[in-house]
Formats: sequence, C-alpha cells, structure tokens
Amino acid sequence: AQSAVALLAGGVLSFLHAARLGPSRAHMDGGGKRANRWAKPPRPKVDRHAKRWDDPDSDDAEGDAANEEADHPLTDQGLTKEGDEDDASEDCLQGSDSGGENDGDAGDEDLLQDFDARRRARPSGAKKGRGRGGKGGGDEPGEEEEGLWDPLAGLAPRKKRKVGEGNTAPPQSKPAGGGASVYRDFPSRSSTFGFPDGSAVCLVDLKSAPQLNGQVGIVGGPKDQATGRVPIVLRDGTVKSLRQENLKEVLTGAVVRLIGLQGAAELNGRIAECGDLDLAAGRYSVIMADGQETLKKVKADNLELVKRYVAPVQILSAQRRAFVWEDELRKGADAFRIPWSESLARLAELHLPAPRLVSGEDLVRLLECSQAGVGLVIPEPISADKAPVDGDGRLACRLFAVSTERDYCCPREAARPADARRLAECAKALNASDVSRPAFFLVPQVCVKALPCLRNAAACAWPLYLQLCQGLLCMDSPHRPHKAWCRAEILVTSFALSKPIYVLSAQGDVVVSGQISGGWLLSDRQEEAQVANPMDGQVLPAERELLKKMIGEVVPQKARAGSKITLYRL
Repeated sequence: AQSAVALLAGGVLSFLHAARLGPSRAHMDGGGKRANRWAKPPRPKVDRHAKRWDDPDSDDAEGDAANEEADHPLTDQGLTKEGDEDDASEDCLQGSDSGGENDGDAGDEDLLQDFDARRRARPSGAKKGRGRGGKGGGDEPGEEEEGLWDPLAGLAPRKKRKVGEGNTAPPQSKPAGGGASVYRDFPSRSSTFGFPDGSAVCLVDLKSAPQLNGQVGIVGGPKDQATGRVPIVLRDGTVKSLRQENLKEVLTGAVVRLIGLQGAAELNGRIAECGDLDLAAGRYSVIMADGQETLKKVKADNLELVKRYVAPVQILSAQRRAFVWEDELRKGADAFRIPWSESLARLAELHLPAPRLVSGEDLVRLLECSQAGVGLVIPEPISADKAPVDGDGRLACRLFAVSTERDYCCPREAARPADARRLAECAKALNASDVSRPAFFLVPQVCVKALPCLRNAAACAWPLYLQLCQGLLCMDSPHRPHKAWCRAEILVTSFALSKPIYVLSAQGDVVVSGQISGGWLLSDRQEEAQVANPMDGQVLPAERELLKKMIGEVVPQKARAGSKITLYRL
C-alpha cells in the first residue's frame, strides 16, 4: 500500500511539472509533431524590422526571402530587374544603413548603375518639384531633382471659362506680347451681376402689369441668381421683383451737366437735375438749377452724369437702407477733433451733398448797404470746403445751424426778410465778440443748390448737418413752435447731440455775453421751454414719414412725446 501511494504521488508530480514547463523533446515524436494534446508550444516572436537589416550572408536569414517578399512587396515597379535576388533588392532600396555590412557585395554596384540608367531615361517633361507644373522647392526652376519623378508633371492645366450666362464659346488666349488678359474682372452688369445699388431704372415691356410701364424706380439690391430678378423700389415705396429685360437704366434723379448743345450753347456746362425719360421722344426732362426750376428737353447724349445722391425712398425702404442715422452720429461724435476735410469726406461716402454756408461778414456787409434792413435777402453761400481752417485742418470759425419757420426741411422759398435782417444783426454781434473766429450759418433755404434731388438728400442728411455745427440758433416767430421740423431740430440738438440752443428774439438788440463755460455758451440768459411731439406739428405729407423715422431713431423714446428744454436767449 505504501509503494502504491508513493508511485501515485510521483505520477501526479510528474504531470504537474510537465504541464508547467510545457512540452519538451521527450514529448515530441520523431517527425517533430506534438505528442501531447494538452499543451501548446509557445509561438516564436519575429521582429520583422530587425530581420530586414540582418546580413543576407548569415545562416539565420536563409529561407526568409520569400516570407519577406510576401510581407513587404515591392511597390516601386521598374526599379529592379527580373531575376535579382530579393535580399539584394532590399539592400538597394533600404538606404545607407545596410551599406556598412555589404561593402563586399559586387551586385550592389550593378544595381545602382542600372537604377541610374533608368532614372536618366525617364520622360523629358518631368521637371523638378512637387505637383503639377514642376512648382517645387528647388533652387532653379529648370533643375532636375535626383531620384524623383512626378508622373503628373506633363499634364496641362485646366482651361479657363468666362463667368456668364449662356457663354459656350471657347475662351481667347492671352496676347503673346505679355499684355493684360482679355478676361475682365466682372462681366456686363446687365448680364450676371445686375445694376448697381441705388441706380435708377425705367420699367418697360411689362405684359402682366402694363400700367407700370414708364415708371421709374431705384435698384434696391443685387440680382437674384436663382430667379434672375432684381428688387426695384418704386416712388410710392412698394418693391417689385422684375426681370432684367424689363429694366432700362436711366439718369432720372441724378445731377447732370449739359454738354454738346448746339442750339443753346450758353447752357453748356450748367448743372441740372435729370427728370423722367420720354420713351417716345428719347429725351429727358431736365430741371435747371436757376432757382426757377426751368424745364428743358435734352437728349441723353448731351447729358454728363455728375453724381447721384441718396433719395428719401432709399431711407424709408426696408429692402436695403443707404445708412442709419444712429450709427453715423456715433461715428461722427468727435467731429471737432478731426480735420474738416474728413468730415466732408464722410458725407461724400454716404452719397450726401456737402452743405453750403452763409458767411456772417457778407450778412453784415449787406445790412450796412441796405436801408434799415428793408428787403434784405440771404447772400450767396460758399461751399463747405472753402470754410476757414487752422494749421491742423480743423474748422477755424463758429458754425451755427439756423432754425426758421418752414413746412419743408429745405424749402424752395427764400427766407423771410425779417429773419435775414435779424440774422445779420446776430452775425454782427458775434463777430464783434470774437474777431479771430468769424461766424458762419447753415440756413435751410440755401444749404444746397436749388435742385429737388439735392433738397431731398439734404433732408436725409439733416441730423448729420446739425452735428457739424456748434449750436442751434432759433429764429423766434409766432408760428415757429408749431412746425414739426423746428420741434425735431430742438430735440435732436438737445438729446442726441448735447449742444446749446439759442433763441434770437424778433425785436430788440442782440446781446452776446462773450464765451461762457469754455466757449460753448454765448449767453447767460437761461429760460425753460416746453417742446411738444414733432409728429403733432405741421409738416407736408411728402416728408412726414421721413421725419417720423428720423425721430424714432435719433431722439430717445422718453423725449419723443415732448420734453422741457433749456434755451439761451441772445
């Protein structure tokens, strides 16, 4: 019993030892197959990268050439010859790391010579560089790079095509003399990109709405490339989306210059406003800037475009506004710290006319020449760019905006003689108080030339005009507090611009107390006045919507219904 137990224990220990150590030579048969089904032989780990750099002449590398070719096939076809050994081909392609171990191999030199011969026999169009056309990183464009060949280098670039509708003709080539390309940056605006914003067009050849033929509108946006239609803002504010073949660009509403007239040569060079186009006669109705708004019928060949200014319909339209008053007032908050020319340039960028200013010295001269100021009229104003400036380009005079009794912002009628006389007396007092800084005035009746389009543009720019002035001068009259534009000017100057407001009495001497509080105030006689809602005042229907929009954007909401304002009497 003891012997049997000892044998059993020995067998168990032998089995456990064999299972822990794995199969040995004793468990393998003569053919090399496993005799033990319970234990698996360990899988040998092969380092392929290390094997690639082994010496091909060593015994350990025998038989690995086929496996190496299967694991790492050659992808650079044409670089090796048929019949070469795989190990030798690897030596040629792996680089210089294996060169130190194969210095004595004579087959390497033959392979290198064959590779160099094949490289020299590559296509002649393959130049140095990367990508098409040989635009690489070499020192010279024509130099070839050793060992590299771009198979796409010989391909020509794609042909260019013109941008346009229905253009199927082949493009023309560039002149051989090295001149400019025949391709233009943009095609005709009537084909693809439409008319420019703000240009005037006449509606023609409308079949479904023939009552609109002959009406003039303003382009309110770019052409819709999907539908081929252009938004047109008509004079009544409505927006129509029309095709380009139903639009004809006209000069209506623009400032033009008359040229080439034979029957009325004395009108050549005169400024006028271009009216509507008579399609039957092919002539424009031209409004002369003579103060009488004389009409002339002129052909389009005798008109030269000067400039096109902003129209109220562009401000009221929700399609595309020319500018926003609130944003422009914020940009021009430091108007007195920048050169005067920059302020005028800002107005030109917005397509607004520069204001004309009345000189105080001219007013005083007319007052002295007239008999007690009877029949005194406002003298001819000067252009704003002729106003005096200092060495830094800033305005070197005192500029005041004048608020007169009126129903339009810039009325066609001349100022009343009583207002002209009182304004001349105020200019005399101002010049006497400070000789070094003459006084100039912005008078609504003469702030622009006598053209309807300029007066409408000045109404759109009136808040910006007030920002250029140092204060507002109100001409006292019985009906002035009831005018909508007079109320609006006071609210804009007080709340939006924070500038002083002066009242010039209809009777009595004008008293200027010198410059008080750093040059802002000219009087110490302070009084309170209640200003009512501007939209409850008197204004003609043509400018009511424009004034309403202006008050809604510029004046704070708490002051739109009326407020108490501090005034200074001169």
